Amino acid sequence: MTFVGAFLIWRGRQYAAKAAAERIVTDSNPDVLYLRAFRSDPSVKGFVLLSLRWGSGLETQEEQLADVLRPIGDLVAIGRPGEALPTPGAARIYASDEEWKKVVKRQMQAARLVIIRAGGSENLLWELKHAVETLNPQKVLVLVLKMKAKDYESFRTEVNPVLSVSLPEGATFVQFKRVSGFIGFSADWKPSVFPIGVPYFRRDVYKPYRQLFKFALRPVFESFGLEWQPPPNVFWLNVIFNLVGLLVVILGVLNLIVKIWFKETNTLLGLSFVIVFIFTAILRLTMFAVQSQTRR
Repeated sequence: MTFVGAFLIWRGRQYAAKAAAERIVTDSNPDVLYLRAFRSDPSVKGFVLLSLRWGSGLETQEEQLADVLRPIGDLVAIGRPGEALPTPGAARIYASDEEWKKVVKRQMQAARLVIIRAGGSENLLWELKHAVETLNPQKVLVLVLKMKAKDYESFRTEVNPVLSVSLPEGATFVQFKRVSGFIGFSADWKPSVFPIGVPYFRRDVYKPYRQLFKFALRPVFESFGLEWQPPPNVFWLNVIFNLVGLLVVILGVLNLIVKIWFKETNTLLGLSFVIVFIFTAILRLTMFAVQSQTRR
């Protein structure tokens, strides 16, 4: 039933994203263009599996990026050809194989900011090359997100001739053997890294990337003259949640030991397990409420 529920949540969000996209692509508000290889989009299976971990995966990386960038503009992206429903996140614009380059060119010129997610794609390389040839360098960001060091170096090798300058080496912003960060550019295309990191007391287990993107993009907000506000302090909520989660595990193990050793289930332990489980759910809803309040 958990798998079915997660699938229905995903499907509902896809319909909501489709409805929102119809409004976003037709209004006159500024946009942020998000260009990426289609294979970076999350799958239904991936979302369902991540959703089984308390809160992790309930919002995609793209949704959290769109949330953070909303003060700058609505996030828009080219949709995968042939898909019936979009991935939740950026508003999708669809184009045929013959027309997509024209659409990208038009969207690049109209966008307030262009974010290109690093990846191994011939079309993505063309998009980056066109951005370098036609856009103000300070309007372009490259997003490197959880790339293996060797994959980033391969991307860097392909991109360097296009930029005529070298992107920063992966070793300068690698974490846990993965390369993550935003790369911005000065007026002469000199790159600089906005590392993805967040103070421990600001980390959020419910929307982890929202916090990471928020801190990393502070220089971008300031360059647009926009007020930047730090995300809420959820340190103690995280501590309590982790302690309660640990208590749930301990009670479950004790209940299992009693059942095996005494050939019966301890009612008190079982009841305690249920109470702690309910308390955990309430705490999770509280954390969700805190995050929702900050989005208003």
